Amino acid sequence: MTRPVGQAGGLSALLRAAGCDPVEVPAIAIAPPASYIDLDLAIARLDTYDWIVFTSRNAVAALYARFSAVAPARAMPPRLHCAAIGPGTAAALAAYGVAAAWVPSAFASEVLAEEIPISAGQRVLRLRAAVAAEIGTVLRARGAVVDDVIAYRTIEAPPESVPLLLDAFADGVDAVVLASASAARGLVTLAGAAGIGTRLLEVPVVAIGPVTAEAASAAGLRVEMVAGEYSIDGITAVIRRRLVGA
Repeated sequence: MTRPVGQAGGLSALLRAAGCDPVEVPAIAIAPPASYIDLDLAIARLDTYDWIVFTSRNAVAALYARFSAVAPARAMPPRLHCAAIGPGTAAALAAYGVAAAWVPSAFASEVLAEEIPISAGQRVLRLRAAVAAEIGTVLRARGAVVDDVIAYRTIEAPPESVPLLLDAFADGVDAVVLASASAARGLVTLAGAAGIGTRLLEVPVVAIGPVTAEAASAAGLRVEMVAGEYSIDGITAVIRRRLVGA
């Protein structure tokens, strides 16, 4: 399990119920943006947007953490529509009282950009990591006015995960679960630092979707399973089918 600290619990519980023994080794960590200037400006003019797009639950957490820091009385304006990349991100919004987030038919950035029900001239705020999929071009081609704001950074290969990875491989690993391209890159870097890069290449990889699968393959990993639904439920389903035989 390679998700950031505190974000693998739901998937771990599902896999444990399916008969697996999940071991959490964060291959990425979430950090604040290098500067809060753009995010604070977006918060100050939140009333001017028609849509706010969240392509990860980390963006949700980053926005509300900044609310607490600089605008504790701030809330989503009633006219503002929220779009979430998938059910996990929608659930993160619901925890803050945003219960009607729009979700695309497939949980991928490119699908969101194509399906989101925007109108020409509408203003869209997209909150993202410092490195993220490009969707602004598609939204602008559809006539939207887009502000692309960095809300957080993804740190690949946090060094504190090296001993966790060594412990996991000492006990034996039957599969690696990757939920992002950055986690694929981070895991390869961690394995190199731990001196087990060759052993990692022998382990089957479960990817949450084709973008993650492509990044893992490019990093030399052995991708054998790709979730049909790009979510923790999809990951659980493919693992149950291929590894557990359920």
